[in-house]
This record gives sequence, structure tokens and C-alpha cells, in this order.
Amino acid sequence: MFDVKLWDGFDQKTANGRAPYLFESILPLNEGFAGPQTVEQAFYALAEQTLRESTDCRIRVYDGEARRDELIDQAYEQPRLDNESLVAFMQRLTGKQRFSLVINNLEQVSPQLAADFGRFIRSFFEFRGMPIGGVEQAAFCGNYAGTAFGIHEGFEHAFLCHLGPGVKDFYCWTREEYLALAGGRAPTFADAGAYEALLKTGKLFVLKPGDVLYLPASVYHIGRQDQYSVSVALPFYTYPLTRFLARRVIPDLSEQSLPFDQEGISALQPFGSRNPLLLPLGQLLDDTLRRWSDAALPEYLGYHWHRLVSNGGWELPRAISAQVREERPLHEPLALAIGQRIRLRAPFRISQQAALDCAVGQRRVFAAARSVVLDDPDGSHAAWLEQLNNHDALQVLTEQQRTVGQALSRTGCLEVF
Repeated sequence: MFDVKLWDGFDQKTANGRAPYLFESILPLNEGFAGPQTVEQAFYALAEQTLRESTDCRIRVYDGEARRDELIDQAYEQPRLDNESLVAFMQRLTGKQRFSLVINNLEQVSPQLAADFGRFIRSFFEFRGMPIGGVEQAAFCGNYAGTAFGIHEGFEHAFLCHLGPGVKDFYCWTREEYLALAGGRAPTFADAGAYEALLKTGKLFVLKPGDVLYLPASVYHIGRQDQYSVSVALPFYTYPLTRFLARRVIPDLSEQSLPFDQEGISALQPFGSRNPLLLPLGQLLDDTLRRWSDAALPEYLGYHWHRLVSNGGWELPRAISAQVREERPLHEPLALAIGQRIRLRAPFRISQQAALDCAVGQRRVFAAARSVVLDDPDGSHAAWLEQLNNHDALQVLTEQQRTVGQALSRTGCLEVF
């Protein structure tokens, strides 16, 4: 559906990734690709409380630029009338003709959105690479006169995928242009005197259904529309490595190897101006970093990377990323038989590593952000597992393949085809 050749000339079109660029009519909306109705169905599915509790998916409701958090529970729980459209439902909910509905982490709720946009971002991963924090889906639904956040700065590189049915006007400014015009980095809202004047200076992109706008970080922007439409933003979480190390890696490794509830007390230190703490704490830090480099750090990064790849590049759910080395509950295995055909569910991938937190002669296999350990003393499983990444139906021919497929099915990644 999406080939890496789609990105030929990307650097020239985007000034090496620093300028917005509109890719026109690249989403195959007339060929079964997810459309506005798919996003709407995902929103309706959130009426199920257990789904909200088991995912990171959340909504925000806006009336103009006013955030209406008091309407969130009603949006989930209020019954829809017969044949009521999302527009009519939201107008009834807000009591206003124009509204904005933002839905985060849609990839965790809608298998079709995860699969279809997963194929799209996969083509870009093959071209340029995958961000260390993964990618999120955030939907913007409504007929709003301006994005509820005002003219604001984007902090991640992103693709804005327009599903329609209406057309969206999208205005952009470089950071330098905005600072010169607005006098600072703060957003400009509709009630500001400079708002309309600023709009006349922005670079206008007219997004039609099927278009995708590449939007680099640090670009100020705002979307406006007269008719109802749905857009799905795909922000790339390219965290600085220092931030990733400080907020994710070090706290996790510290909790594992430097327990806060350790018994005992430290020795009393000589009283005086000469610092007696440098030697013992310096030695502790050296020893800790050496242990981390030898084992704990490669193990942590192995778990993080393989879970992310196996999730199709979508950001890891918080329940997994918070304790990336702990396994979440697995599914019941499929009852596979020799001769059956199995297929890996899109957008998931098989990612594997021999002897990762398991014995020599075993390999840890990841799919759908979960993992299982397989006995593989001769390394014969790797090639067969890799074939599943083609997402074609694969016939189970041997008892060994049946056993491996059944174990792998506990991640929830396989379907019998």
C-alpha cells in the first residue's frame, strides 16, 4: 500500500526536514483505508469503561478555545439518538454549533487505524528510521473556526493526515517568523488583537481528503475549517537521548539495582571541611555504572527497543513503558494444528534476540509489545519467525512450527487465516 519510494525527494521538498510540505492524495481513502467513520467508531467504542481503563486513549472537548472537561464523562456515557451523526451528537452535548473533539492514542483502540497508519509510518521508518519514543495517533474532529490551542508551536516532527470529508485550511510560520511578528513564543488566541493580522502572514496549506502535511518541530501552526472534518496527527517522539536516559533508563535501573529500602546505616563521617563522601560515593557510582554497562543497560534497552519494534513503532502503552522489563499478562494460546495457515496481525512485527534475559540456547521473541521465551538451541526458529513479518499467510508444516506458533500466539499477534 505504501512504498518507501513515496519519500523520494523528501529532503529537497522539506529543506532537509525543516520546512512543511503537503503530500497530496497519498492516502487511499477510496480503497478501504481508514476514514472519518473509522475514527468516529473508535470514539464510540470508548463508551465501554473497561476499554478506557485498559488503554491510554483519552478525549478532550473544546467549545472554541475553552476546554470543557465537565463534558468528558457525558461524552462517554450519554446515549446516541437513532441515526445521530457525530456532529449532531457533539452539538447536542456542547450546546454549540461549532466544536472540537481531540482523541489521543487512537492506535490502542482501533485495530484498523493501528494497521492502516502503521503501514504508512512503516514506509517512512524504512526511509529515515524510527523515533526512540515511537509514534502516537491523535485525532482532531470538528468544525472549529481555529485549533483550540491557538497559533502554537509544535514540539515534535509530525504528519497531519487529513481524512475529510471537509477541507481544512492550515497556516504555518517558522519560529523566526512568529517571534518577529508576535514578540514571543506564547500562543496567540482568537481573542488577541493580533490574531487576524497574524493569519494573513502565515503560509497556507489547503488540506483535502487523502492529503498528508509534513509538519516539522518548532513550526507554529493553526488549523481552521468551515465544515466538519477529521485529521489524524502522527507525532514522532524523538526525545533527546539525555532526556530518555534521565527520565526512563536511570530511574528504572536505579530501582532495580539501588533499592531504596536497603537495611543498615552509613558510617559516621569525620567532621570538618575535608569532604569524606567523595571517595565512597564515587566508588559506588563507578561500580554501579560498570554493572549497568555490563548487563542491566543492554538488557533494558533490548526490552525497550524490541517492544517498540514489535508494536509496529506505535508508542508503548504507559503500563508497559513504565516497567519495560516486566511482562504483561499473556493471552490464552491458539489451538493450532499442522496444515493451518497463520498470519501476523498488522501493524505488529516479530522482533527477537537470543539469550535476552533467558538462558543460552533460548531466544526471547517479541510481538505486539509482549514477549515469550522459546527453546532454540540450534537457532532454527529465527528464519521461520522472520517470514511472518511479510504479513502473508504462512502454513504450519511441522510439529516444531506448531509449537512455536502456539507459544507466539500468547502475545495476541497471530490470527488463523
